[in-house]
Amino acid sequence: MIEEEPGGVTIEDAGEVEDVETGPLIERIVAFFLGGQRYAFPLECVSEIQQIVALSDAPDGGSSVVGMVNLRGNVIPAVNMRLLLGLESQAFTLETPMIIAQTRGQTVALIVDEVQDVLELAPGCVQDAPSLHALASKMIGVCRMPDGLVNLLDIDLTLTVDHAGEGR
Repeated sequence: MIEEEPGGVTIEDAGEVEDVETGPLIERIVAFFLGGQRYAFPLECVSEIQQIVALSDAPDGGSSVVGMVNLRGNVIPAVNMRLLLGLESQAFTLETPMIIAQTRGQTVALIVDEVQDVLELAPGCVQDAPSLHALASKMIGVCRMPDGLVNLLDIDLTLTVDHAGEGR
């Protein structure tokens, strides 16, 4: 469920069901676009969607961490997902969204091109990522949706310390 709050959207009721044979079964995802491609994170790691706010400078310009954000009194890193996934950076606008998410007990702001929506996954629609996919090691799998494919990323694997610091 997405609820409007002043300054953003809060996401509640992240759904995850435990399947005895296969482990966690993801029921809902937050889909977003980067460079025309559709990606997603499991809903349970996303807490809200915000429009971009002023960023303070990050100490290292070569990293995908492009600044720090003051979110209701908490200072969190802002990660440019385009840079993180090896895409060319583009200028941020007042409409640029940030996905506020949790990874390894830390809150991060993930800057994306566009947030699509929270999508329900049909049973069996997720398959393993092809081993030749450039991001296969960072993916949970690929979701086959009626309107196309969605690259489902594992937030913890995508936001590794080593990868976030590439280019230093």
